[in-house]
Amino acid sequence: MLTITMLRETKIAIIGLGKIGGALATSLVRNKIVPVDHIVGTTGHRDSALEAAKRYGIRTLTDNVRAVRDAQIIILAVKPQTMKRVLTEIQGAIREDHLVITLAAARTTRFIEETFQKEIPVVRAMPNTPCLVNAGMTVLCPGRYATKKHIEIARKIFASVGLVAIIDNEDLMDAVTALSGSGPAYAYIMIEALAEGGVKVGLPRSLSTVLAAQSLLGAAKMVLETGEHPAKLKDEVTTPAGVTIDGIMALEDGGIRVTLIKTVDRATAKSKELSQ
Repeated sequence: MLTITMLRETKIAIIGLGKIGGALATSLVRNKIVPVDHIVGTTGHRDSALEAAKRYGIRTLTDNVRAVRDAQIIILAVKPQTMKRVLTEIQGAIREDHLVITLAAARTTRFIEETFQKEIPVVRAMPNTPCLVNAGMTVLCPGRYATKKHIEIARKIFASVGLVAIIDNEDLMDAVTALSGSGPAYAYIMIEALAEGGVKVGLPRSLSTVLAAQSLLGAAKMVLETGEHPAKLKDEVTTPAGVTIDGIMALEDGGIRVTLIKTVDRATAKSKELSQ
């Protein structure tokens, strides 16, 4: 069985070398988790394979079956709508000593296990796009045949691009998709809106955008590194009869809390719908 100590000697195939797959390949090599010659990525066309090879510095193929046969860990970084076709294509090359890690939203571990028709250890991962700058959030969930060792290997891989959390109930992955998977999009809207506010009161747009983005980044870092409740950290910024409390009142008038809660709730429902 694969172990963490074997990871540097393990060959990894990334099926679907898009942005997240490319970020993983780059970080695994940069952080010396896996040697560059132990990673192969695949794309759908020869031109994109050549481009990806130059960009990420790894071996690339257009043959998924060949990539799978030479590897011990298979990372499925394909879109949900193409997952069935790719699984069927590589089914004959998949072995029960493989570890399969899937990144596709709305595709369960059971879906993959049943398509392969083998007792394959599958780990489902939901990373988000800040993985591209090593500030990602990835949640892992094991399938029926994945052990704690398999989860630990997956954790090591995704820790190279950010924070990692582990859950055992796959039903919660729809909520994970809605919150952290889609979360960066919500944050970009907040940054854009705050920056527009700065422009309205006279700040240059470029400066206003930096102020808004760094404020959200710093606030998030405070929550993660202090372990304090966000409400307590908010109170530390909010002085009596000061500037912040008037801004907070405007946020509350706009219903920001209810809007954000509804945002996650609606996105979760959509993820569940797609899963079915």
